Amino acid sequence: MIIEPKTAKQLIEFQWMDSMNLDKSSLNNMAQGKIDSSVFAALLQQKMEQSGTNSISAEELLKTLAAISLPADQVDSLKKGAMSLNGASSLDSSAAKIEMPQVSEPKVRSGTPNTGAAQYADIVQAASAKYGIPQSLINGIIDAESSFNPNAQSGAGAKGLMQLMDGTAAGLGVTNSFDPEQNINGGSSYIASMLIRFGGSQRLALAAYNAGPGTLQRLGIRTEEDLNAKFDQLPRETQKYVGRVESAQTKYI
Repeated sequence: MIIEPKTAKQLIEFQWMDSMNLDKSSLNNMAQGKIDSSVFAALLQQKMEQSGTNSISAEELLKTLAAISLPADQVDSLKKGAMSLNGASSLDSSAAKIEMPQVSEPKVRSGTPNTGAAQYADIVQAASAKYGIPQSLINGIIDAESSFNPNAQSGAGAKGLMQLMDGTAAGLGVTNSFDPEQNINGGSSYIASMLIRFGGSQRLALAAYNAGPGTLQRLGIRTEEDLNAKFDQLPRETQKYVGRVESAQTKYI
């Protein structure tokens, strides 16, 4: 699944990369129609949308970094990478796309779908196609989070079908979390960004969706092996949440 830069821009603030070097190999990848760094793709697209052109210089790219909320070490590596382009005067956006990791679905359907799922089927289908994630995963999250109640609100302040916190919703461009289309698009964007961040691991992505990616980072959880070893260090709610979503997902295969 290829995600266009315009969509990638919506994912940018919710992911990080272990390492990032925008050197000549990155340019070669772009020339072959792919790019390893989703962050780079999003920055590139943002700058081009601002300038109204199809290409930008490495120098211009540096100017966009200040507006993007990224950890300091990533900003530094982006700057080093941009400055290492060694005379490349501009970068063409035509190949700046993200490769969405393959996300596997459960093989066997189990249980009865929530009767409320049908009314949101078209929105879920569109979000699935846009963000490259299974419809069953979106439905599983909605089922576990709100039982398909668009007006659900938790004591902590999470709202709507996919239970978005206000800060997360704002970062995703959601202005009304109780609007089903906005909420599903926002939640799907967020879980897609977690899947990209964690290499397609659904369990890691779900843990991050519930507890926040910062929690996993602080615990040193970056792989499935890390998750298995430190699962009991996650909040008890998150431990239950991962299994609850995976169980709910099987209703929508």
